[in-house]
Amino acid sequence: MPAFASYPDRARVVARRLSDAGRLIVLIAAVSGVRAATTEPIAEPLAPRSGPRGGTMFASLPPEQTGVVVANNYADPKMWWERREEFKFGAVGTGVAVGDYDNDGRPDLFVVSKTETSKLFRNLGGWKFEDVTERAGLLPPKSVLAEGVAWLKRSVGQGDAPPDEAWKQGATWADVNNDGWLDLYVCRFNAPNLLYVNQRDGTFKEEAAARGLAIVDASGMAAFCDYDRDGWLDVYVYTNILDGQTKPSGQRDYLFHNAGDGKFVDVTERAGIIGENQAHSATWWDYDQDGWPDLYVANDFAVPDSLYHNNRDGTFTNRLDAVVPHTPHSSMGSDLGDVNNDGRLDLFVADMATTSHAADMRGMAKIRSLLTGMDESAAGAPQTMRNVLYVNTGTGRMLEAAHLAGLEATDWTWSPRFEDLDNDGRLDLYVTNGMVRELHNVDLNQRMSASESLAEGARVMKASPVLVETNLAFRNLGDLQFVPVGPEWGLDRKGVSFGSVLADFDGDGDLDLVYGNYLEGPSVLRNDSADGHRLIVALRGTRSNRFGVGAVVQIETAAGRQVRQLVLARGYNSSSEPILHFGLGDDAIVQRLTVNWPSGAVQRFERVKADQRLTITEPADVVAGVADIGPDSTSQAKTDKTFADVSAEIGFALEAREETIPVTSEQPFLPLRLNRRGPSLAVADLTGDGRDDVVLGGTTRDAARLLVGGADGKFVEAKTANIAAPPPLVDGPVLAIDVNGDGANDLLLTRSGTTRPAGAADYQPRLLLNNGQGVFLAADATALPVLPINAGAAVAADFDRDGQLDVFLGARSIPGQYPLTPQSALLRNRGSVGGGWQGFADVTDAWAPGLKEIGMVTSALATDVDDDGWIDLLVALDWGPVKCFRNDAGRRFDDGSERLGFAAAGAGWWTSLTAADFNGDGRLDYVVGNVGLNTPYRATAEAPARLFYGAFAESGPPLLLEGYYEEGRLYPRRSRNEFATRIPSIMRRFPRNDVYARATLGEIFGEERLQAARSFAATELRSGVFLSQPDGRFRFAPLPRLAQIAPLQGMVAGDFDGDGHADIYAVQNSYAPVPLVGRFDGGLSQLLRGDGRGGFVTVSQAESGLIVPGDAKALALIGLRGGGRPDFLITRNNTATLAFRNSSVGGRHAIAVRLRGPVGNPAAIGARVTAELAKGARQIAEVHAGEGWLSQSTATLFLASPDDQPLRRVQVRWPSGASSTHEVEPGATTLTISAP
Repeated sequence: MPAFASYPDRARVVARRLSDAGRLIVLIAAVSGVRAATTEPIAEPLAPRSGPRGGTMFASLPPEQTGVVVANNYADPKMWWERREEFKFGAVGTGVAVGDYDNDGRPDLFVVSKTETSKLFRNLGGWKFEDVTERAGLLPPKSVLAEGVAWLKRSVGQGDAPPDEAWKQGATWADVNNDGWLDLYVCRFNAPNLLYVNQRDGTFKEEAAARGLAIVDASGMAAFCDYDRDGWLDVYVYTNILDGQTKPSGQRDYLFHNAGDGKFVDVTERAGIIGENQAHSATWWDYDQDGWPDLYVANDFAVPDSLYHNNRDGTFTNRLDAVVPHTPHSSMGSDLGDVNNDGRLDLFVADMATTSHAADMRGMAKIRSLLTGMDESAAGAPQTMRNVLYVNTGTGRMLEAAHLAGLEATDWTWSPRFEDLDNDGRLDLYVTNGMVRELHNVDLNQRMSASESLAEGARVMKASPVLVETNLAFRNLGDLQFVPVGPEWGLDRKGVSFGSVLADFDGDGDLDLVYGNYLEGPSVLRNDSADGHRLIVALRGTRSNRFGVGAVVQIETAAGRQVRQLVLARGYNSSSEPILHFGLGDDAIVQRLTVNWPSGAVQRFERVKADQRLTITEPADVVAGVADIGPDSTSQAKTDKTFADVSAEIGFALEAREETIPVTSEQPFLPLRLNRRGPSLAVADLTGDGRDDVVLGGTTRDAARLLVGGADGKFVEAKTANIAAPPPLVDGPVLAIDVNGDGANDLLLTRSGTTRPAGAADYQPRLLLNNGQGVFLAADATALPVLPINAGAAVAADFDRDGQLDVFLGARSIPGQYPLTPQSALLRNRGSVGGGWQGFADVTDAWAPGLKEIGMVTSALATDVDDDGWIDLLVALDWGPVKCFRNDAGRRFDDGSERLGFAAAGAGWWTSLTAADFNGDGRLDYVVGNVGLNTPYRATAEAPARLFYGAFAESGPPLLLEGYYEEGRLYPRRSRNEFATRIPSIMRRFPRNDVYARATLGEIFGEERLQAARSFAATELRSGVFLSQPDGRFRFAPLPRLAQIAPLQGMVAGDFDGDGHADIYAVQNSYAPVPLVGRFDGGLSQLLRGDGRGGFVTVSQAESGLIVPGDAKALALIGLRGGGRPDFLITRNNTATLAFRNSSVGGRHAIAVRLRGPVGNPAAIGARVTAELAKGARQIAEVHAGEGWLSQSTATLFLASPDDQPLRRVQVRWPSGASSTHEVEPGATTLTISAP
């Protein structure tokens, strides 16, 4: 490795030590264990904050003041004819690059012009820049001649110079030869890329060919990084379309390895970089925090994105599908950053989703409608037409939170950039927007199609208006919540902007902004922020590359921690200065600063003062080892997980395959499929050996299965159980209960699906009687009333206290007639007469007439809501509230939803119910799942989500219409083209799509028809908990924001960590939404730790070990090892089931309570247990048969307490109303109690 270059002295540098006593405390560590000599950083004071106080935070500076003048006229006529496809879809934008090329301490600026001369501007200070392009030797080939021609033309009044021969794209500063001086690489379309090597005297020499980088292709941008950690910068060059006529799929990208002498070798194929791309960005992102840079490549249109995992041996493997749930459809620019300050690097990838209804309907909605016919069975991460925000969990898998964060739609976005613009300690987001034309405009494309020739169509396109859009800025409020602040911050320019950079051009420690514009010169904006401390960190590598590219720096302050990775290529076609900026808010001291160098060395500095620039040099004598270096101590490898995946170990890794039913074969305009609900799950002792067994409900391709639990904790499928049912329907919720009083749990298997007509006999539930050994025979046909129910929920309890278990069957929907109300049923167990069981009777009309047409039921819970000893009924509804039917002493059920406070939460798309005492008042509270906040839907009381069902077509059955509000006006969710498939007249009434795009639902279909239709409104989409209040009512409180990242499906509650407080665990996601809406799959399941006062803290997947990707459904509690620790069983639609073993309790007291009930209710369903702890605290638990989403947990109750509060006794209130009290022996892990 060459000797480290000498940096020029800086007169303005004032080196000083940092700490309250004036002494810098430096801690240096190497992974090899070799201690290095102390290397102290250079500390420089920041310049005084520039700009006047008041006004907006950013001030736009005119070119007359800055001297930054660049012509960017897009003057090549081929852009609109011969090269129109390549131009429009790949080579349209230009970039900006910032770096201190002369090492004078001030960042300089290189601005790319598409067809004119790109310019290098030297930063003179004081917001003055000098054009040094020619003096530096950066005029491109042949441009000297072009300048001569331009001079002649200007001398005779003929205007500007002709364009350069090649279109320029992106540019980046990078030290390719490791001499400590930044070189410049410029990408060009269909012309040799240019590499200008810094001669250290203010001039450059073009050496691309000599160094192996003069490739000729559709090059977009170069992303430099030392991917093999050998101390030399390698480079990835992404491409797009080179010839749109013969190869519209795009070109291959390039990976070049730096051979160690500044020369590069093409290792693309050898490294495993494959495929043809239409890339708009490539971001080096160590997503798994192993210290080896990985690479995300963002591709336009249907070309899948790639996430290349670094295999540490010079090769890469595309692991996109195993890491992210979905990607954008038209990926544009991308950027990385720790948006939630958890010490892990997240990633944002932009698409073209619009911010207004009219803009969406003008073009993007039609493209989105084409997704309706996509092959949903295809492997790989699906594409969605919006931005994505990948939130890093530290487990190798990402959450996706763009909707939740408010960042799902930012218009036709090119360059997203994460930086802390207001210095408050959180990364904000700035995006550039706009396009040369509105290419996807439906009316424009119709006019082009109607043209007499391709040439005429091209002229129509060129004559159409420029798509002028507003650049957007979003302030990070924390907790994955961003709010638009463009006008307030002065970042709301309208136009067409492409590449952007943020850098501290005036040395005051906040970040200023430069971005390039279409048909205009660049915009330069000064950051006049007056608040917040800040810190600038520059790195000087010795064993690592000279500028520390790829290094990860973490700081810890009183407010928390922040992490940055030094990456050059960011956003779109642009590169950043190799420095790192931290906003510190009110914190004047950084308690600890840690540098993880690419070499493997680690440096730590303590008590670093704010408001300065630190230049940190890597210790030259550190001998780096091979251990992984993560950005913090909470990386996956260093964390003991609370739960472990034991699916394969115990025989529970079972496929639950599903046939994919095309959306086009279902009810028109359904927002979600109603045939993707299972598989269901029930846990109970079905073989009479005292151990829990499992029933896995059937799917369209796999019949129901009985899994018998063994003494070794493993499960074996029983081949002779006789519980399978024929297709085409699937099993809905399953109840494992003793219906006939013989002491053995029988099975009630409901049916679910939409492939059979309403009322078909296939929907009749199946009742299977157990012979006591896990072999089942169908009960007599008269044992159940005729109930062809498409079931959504099933629960059992002894509602009338006669000693027999009764059943509520909640209907999900009427097949083909969503959202009309189906009929649910309450069934009374008639018990035995003369030794013969009499079956069930439908008592809905007599006991609970309000239940019959309660709505579309998704979940139910039989529970004593009002604590009077009689089991009540909670019911969750789709497009309705959570309903509470109070049991009036077994005589009648009255609707107490309003009186008890459940109705106050409003109508939602509720999904799941379960219970525990979350606020420590000795009464049960109720957690209820909902669709969450990470979907395209928004709903409030003032602007609810709307649904209409009525006669909107000229003929045929009623149709569905979805509506949503924008600025007080109710608009349709579907495009004109979608409606035309069922309502052809809409094309005649709206021959121009732009008129339709501005029309409301009432204007399109008529207010009278809307009034005549059945209408529904949802006002609450958050999952939450109903907390009991002193007056007997319940108050709804939303769960934490991370719990809103996906729909909550299966849910269980209990003390899972042994701290004496009830927690919640929920599995997430739904693949039910139709393709044009996109899957609701941003989650990985969520554990919520209760605080005993009704509050919850989200537990990361890295800590819990609970990683459940995919379409998770049922969730049940079980004790896999027979002790007091609750474990989890999980089903997922169309993929394998999962089992997680709990290892959290440790030395804390944990006990499993098993109740032996009377004949007719041997599991004591409905019993309530109150556990008394040593210091007077209590825990409450209730035995349920049916809860959550298509789930029944074990009847065993799991109780736990901290070491200083051992369990003393338990009190049982039995289903009959009787009570008993029982002492707990010290150290006991199980307690079996029989009914008195």
